Amino acid sequence: MAKVGDRVSWSSSGGTARGIIRSIHRDGAVPNIPVKITGTKEEPAARIELVDDEGKPRNQFVGHKMTSLNKYAEVVDKADKPLNKPFRLPKGSSKKFGVYVKSGDKTVKVTFGDPNMEIRRDDPKARANFRSRHSCSTAKDKTSARYWSCRMWSGSTVGSMTKDITGQILKTDEEQRMVYGWASVVTEKGEPVVDRQGDVIKPDTLVSAVNKFMEHVRVGKEMHKGEQIGAVIHSMPITKEIGDSLGIQSDREGWIVAFKVYNDDVWAKVKSGELAAFSIGGRATKEDYNG
Repeated sequence: MAKVGDRVSWSSSGGTARGIIRSIHRDGAVPNIPVKITGTKEEPAARIELVDDEGKPRNQFVGHKMTSLNKYAEVVDKADKPLNKPFRLPKGSSKKFGVYVKSGDKTVKVTFGDPNMEIRRDDPKARANFRSRHSCSTAKDKTSARYWSCRMWSGSTVGSMTKDITGQILKTDEEQRMVYGWASVVTEKGEPVVDRQGDVIKPDTLVSAVNKFMEHVRVGKEMHKGEQIGAVIHSMPITKEIGDSLGIQSDREGWIVAFKVYNDDVWAKVKSGELAAFSIGGRATKEDYNG
């Protein structure tokens, strides 16, 4: 729940309104506001100072129930940052993720997620419970923390959620049964990319894993199960250091692959679009990310 000092937004007759919480009331009427609002222990209310389009306080106050408020993003000068792509915040942050989004002609930064909470998006029951508690079906405002928390707890990967190219098959060669694309993207424009488990992979960690995979494995399976259905024929990890040394310019760091499909049924699924993406798997030691 929001606290004193947080920037919040809420739906109004004129669209989305924004302000800063100045006080929270749990045992009576919110003072010095034009319309009476009463807060209780079970349903607190806030006294909010309105802000203008630049995010500056206007010395005008309103009251609202806390349940109607969404944490509001701060306006930032980040026009060069990728939009709508969540990233992990440094260790010690009050929130787990950040994301840059457009609000009118401004770029704003939304922070969301409990840093002590594990995202169990692959657990259908946990996902359904979270989305029900937070009324995710009504979360429409991209400048709100609730919207992005709900998106994180959707059934989609972060890549598909943000229309990222991570994992997508970008080119096929029918004659040779080859598919090409980014098997993994770990940073974009310098920002870490969050995977579907809510984790990030450091570029040097990815390179080490890719090298071991190509040396000892190369095998591909359908949905990580069953028999081998193909193999990685070409592999290129891209980091800033590798790209600079080879004269390759890219906003992304990650792993580019060319995969040859041997299995007839799987190739039919690729051509039909039923299988349209790569997915990497493996084991790793999980650590706190410090940026």
